[in-house]
Amino acid sequence: MKKRGYLPEELIRYYEQLPGLRDWDGAHVLLHLDSFCLGDTICFSAYLDQFVLHHRPRRVTVSTFFPELLISRHHTVTIVSAYRQEGHPDEIHADVLVTVGYDKGNLDHTLGGMSWAVKSCMKLPQSEPIGRPWVVPRWRQLIPGKISIAPGSQKKIARWDWSGGMGWQKVVDELREMGLSVHSVSYENDLALEGLDGNHHSNPDLTAALDHILESELFIGLSSGLAWLAWAYEVPVVMISGFTKEHNEFPCYRVIEHSACTGCFNTFMNITSSCPLFAGTPRENECHTRISPDLVMIEVNRVLFSGIM
Repeated sequence: MKKRGYLPEELIRYYEQLPGLRDWDGAHVLLHLDSFCLGDTICFSAYLDQFVLHHRPRRVTVSTFFPELLISRHHTVTIVSAYRQEGHPDEIHADVLVTVGYDKGNLDHTLGGMSWAVKSCMKLPQSEPIGRPWVVPRWRQLIPGKISIAPGSQKKIARWDWSGGMGWQKVVDELREMGLSVHSVSYENDLALEGLDGNHHSNPDLTAALDHILESELFIGLSSGLAWLAWAYEVPVVMISGFTKEHNEFPCYRVIEHSACTGCFNTFMNITSSCPLFAGTPRENECHTRISPDLVMIEVNRVLFSGIM
């Protein structure tokens, strides 16, 4: 798995020539995408077009922990790794450093969600719609009847735990009954699902999961980096998530039970519990325990029988 942190000596050093510069027209901007999370990075990159068009910098250096995933779409923009690599510079000098991140201790970021936070950091109008991420182009060789799922998550708050996690098994069974081929691309393998046509867990290389996602008619997952990755490559996404509000992610086929408590991630700052309101009560994690497999299959069928693929 990709490291979740680096020692200072492993990171590129950044230097500002004009600290505090507020007008970035004609400037060299170092734009640091400050997250080790796949989904965050994809979201950040979805506003790079708007950043260039709005601020008109002379040059932009984009620093990221996922340099292998992103590619520049503009002649003034260079993508670089945020950590030191042999044969590359150990430091970057720019007119101004702009750090793009999601601050869990910032109420505006909490309420507004990921896109709000990105636009705030990039000083973009909040009316700007989300764009297309700057991901490396990949050919989508669709295999009819293939479905990718990502049931695993390291975050308990994000897991779909209907009937103790048996919701995923029911969905797999129903997909198989429809004659579909089901492949799990989660790194985690906590559920040990039966009847899968492929279980591609424990591979730290993102391209291994992406290869299967690109071959699939649709992707079914949680609010996770792999869901963002599927969306980035225009694969239809069925997202099971009640702990975030719908504006926190990208447009997708959202599975949510509105009659339950939902959206704690976009209500409370610095959440440390998997259920900040009802932990230890019968309503714990009801945002997910009340999402039934039938609700998931409604969205799956919307994709399969709408001709969207």
